[in-house]
Order: sequence, then structure tokens, then C-alpha cells
Amino acid sequence: MKRFLILVALLASLAVASFAATQPNILHILADDMGWTALSCYGNKDVATPNLDRLAAQGMRFTAAYADAQCSPTRAAFFSGQYGARSGMFKVTHEQEPPTAFMRIPTPNLSMSSDVATLATTLRQAGYTTGLSGKWHIANNYSAAALRGIEGGKYFDRYGFDFCGAASEPEHAEDKAVTAITDDIIGLIERSKDRPWFAYAAHFTTHTKLSAPKALVEKHVGRGYKRTTAVTAKCSERPTAEYLAMLEHLDNEVGRLLGKLDELKLSDRTVVVFTSDNGGLSRMASCAPLREGKGSPYEGGIRVPLIVRWPGQVKPGSQCDVPVHVVDYYPTYAALAGAKPATAQKLDGENLVPLWQQIGDINRNALFWHMPTYTPMYGRTPCAVIRQGDWKLIHWFGDYLDPRGFTPDDAPYGKLVTGPRTELYNLHDDLSESRDLAATQSSKTKELRGALEAWWKDTGAGFPTQNPDFDEKTWWLTKEGAPKAKGKAKRK
Repeated sequence: MKRFLILVALLASLAVASFAATQPNILHILADDMGWTALSCYGNKDVATPNLDRLAAQGMRFTAAYADAQCSPTRAAFFSGQYGARSGMFKVTHEQEPPTAFMRIPTPNLSMSSDVATLATTLRQAGYTTGLSGKWHIANNYSAAALRGIEGGKYFDRYGFDFCGAASEPEHAEDKAVTAITDDIIGLIERSKDRPWFAYAAHFTTHTKLSAPKALVEKHVGRGYKRTTAVTAKCSERPTAEYLAMLEHLDNEVGRLLGKLDELKLSDRTVVVFTSDNGGLSRMASCAPLREGKGSPYEGGIRVPLIVRWPGQVKPGSQCDVPVHVVDYYPTYAALAGAKPATAQKLDGENLVPLWQQIGDINRNALFWHMPTYTPMYGRTPCAVIRQGDWKLIHWFGDYLDPRGFTPDDAPYGKLVTGPRTELYNLHDDLSESRDLAATQSSKTKELRGALEAWWKDTGAGFPTQNPDFDEKTWWLTKEGAPKAKGKAKRK
């Protein structure tokens, strides 16, 4: 009997070892409000990001990776594998809509249930230890740490997570919890190194308020960069010493994570993905050559950095120009784990592994965005977007903002123009989206509009309707009467 038990234990041990060997660990690092050009490996000349540059040199850098234009929709798409048009998570959970705007938005889903946000559940059922630390923002609360103790400590268990870190931005305001999040993830890795794991490091940096370790701020002041006079950033001051220090601090802590993987001899068995939840905040840093920034349907609002390292599978120093989207991570990570999604829900994403390994393409005709909301502080009225090949169409449902002739006394970010509008751009020839071709390329405009309408039907997308309470003089004000964009500088 004793020999039998020993044999069973040995076989179990071998099974665990084989399991771990065939399923790579997954480390997903998500920055907040980090624009496409924020890293030095993407062209930033104001600050060096050597650790993330090294990650790119050891893996693949994507040039056309996309997220949604704001936080909650991106995070919901990440965990569900679904576009916001399908899930109803097309809006930041806590933002208010202006009640006297020209249109009323469709009813949003302000909380994603664990029955839909099943990425971690899928990986856990495939044998992974799962953990997160940092920003949540798809249900109940902005910060994951604030939820870890509720429901008897089981809140994140229903979302498929075995572990939630204690890193809290309010408690670590001096560096926006970057170090504390890194500590949480390192602890998870150390405890799970003998079996496959999925770690989600969701940073609060580089979102405002601007904050970073004092020594790093002083370093960039010494280099001649201004101190910020507003923790929410000013376009006229960009980039400030605090912003550059935030980038450097995040890069340093990513380096510490990568060093821990090396120390534990886990680097060769770990897929590391670094990306951002939306484009950069334009009043914090220029997104040029991209147009505008966070919150916008233009490239500066939705195009993000993406770096993937997977030793032995992803060619070092490689580059991928194929457009990819945040909805793709769910099917990709499920494929890495050899898992099937935990529910019957339809996934909108594609498995990116063939692109990573450079052995094939992905079966997709277009990418889509559904933004039927108002974010006056980012210059956006309700709209939808399709990108197909090099072509990109933006359809404004009922009104749009014209920034020409803008002065600080105008409504936020420009004059409101009522009536629908459709714009068309060729991103290959015009990455800055400066030449609207909708009138001269009418057949292409019609083609893409038709594809967008078919997608609306497939996803069951909701649409804004005309608001009988529209007030041209106050349309951008919130319910409390405070202008969302008070004190903001002209968008650039």
C-alpha cells in the first residue's frame, strides 16, 4: 500500500511538471494612459526606457496595436474578449453624461459580471494559478485592493482569481502604487513558480494625477524639464518632469519584474506582454504623429504600444505591423493554456500566436469601436469606428466638435456642430488623419459604412437618440453643473 501511494504521488508530481512545461506562464502588464510614442523604443526622445526597450529587443514590437479609447471599455474587452458594442461596456463606469447634450446615449452596462469576464476563470480551469494587482474598473470599484476583503474575501474568486494584491493608489500616492503592484506580482510568482500562472499587473501610471518618486522628479528637473503646476497636467507645459519620472519609474519596476523571472529561471517559460489601456492623455504629452489622444476615436486615442516576449517562440527584435485589438488577448491566452472559454459567449478576438511565431496571419477583415457617449474633456461626441486594411472610417451619430477657431471661452474643445458626419482616412498615406477622403472616395466610404452597419446588427449595438432637453449653451455641463473640461487647454 505504501509503495502504491508513493507511486501515485510520483505520477502526480510528473503530471504537474509536464503540465507546467507545456503551458507557459503569462505576465500581462497594463499601463494606464500610456500613449503609442511614450517609450523610447517607440520614438520618445525625452526619456529612456531601457528595460522595456530590452523587452522589445528580446521579443516583438507591434506598430498597430489598439485598445479602446478609455479605461473601462478596454478592461472589459480584455476580460470578456468582446467588443463593447456586444457586452454593453462601452463607457467608463463612473463618468457622467451631460444631460443637455444634443443626444441621449444608449443604456450602458456599468458593471461586467463574472459570467462574462471569464478570462481568468478559463485559465484557472486549465490549471493556472491566477492573480492580479492594481486597477480593476470594470465593476464595483476603481481599485482591486478595495474589493479584496468583501464577500468573505471571495469577490475575485468568482472572476477566476486566486489572489488579489493589496497595492492601493491612495495608500501609495507617492508613486501611484507602481512599486507595491510589482511587489504583489513578484510575491505571486514566487509562490507559484512550480506550476503555470497568469499574473495581471494593472498599473495606475501614467494616469493623472501626476506623481513619481521625488528623486526621479528632481533628476528630470535637473535635465531642464518644468515642474508641473497642475497634477492633472497642462498642455502648455508638456512634458513635465513628473510625467517623465512616472515613465522612468514604471520602466524601472518592469525591470525588477523581469529580473525576478531571470532569478527564478522562469524567463524561458514565461510570455511577457506589455501594453496600455488607451492612447496617451494629450495634455500630458504629445501623441504626434498621431492625431489627438485619450478618449478620441482618432489614432492618438486608440493606438497603443504592445511588446511581446516569449523566448524560443517569438523572434528577438521582430516587428509586426498587423492591426490587433485588446479583444484578442482572451483567445490568445486560452490557446496558450490549451483551454476553451469557460462559457458559450461569443468571442470577438483572434488568436495572435501565429503572428507572434510568424507562421501565419489571423482571419479577420476589420476592427471596430463603438463609442456612443460624450466625453467633452477629450473632444468626443457619440461615434463609431471601423478600420479595414489601411482604411479607417469614423461615423459621428448626431453631432461633432469642430476645433477650428477655438478659444478658451468656447464650449470645450470646439464648436458643437449638429448633424451626423462621416470621415474617411487612409492610414498608410496619412497616419495623422489630416485629410478626410469621405467625399472623394465615396465608394470606399459606402463600403465601410455598410460593413459597420452589419457589425452593429451582429453585436446588437445600441444607438444614441436625439435629446429633447438639448441646450446649446450648457450641453457640455455635468448634472452638477460643473464643466468637465474646466481649465483644460486646447486639444492638440
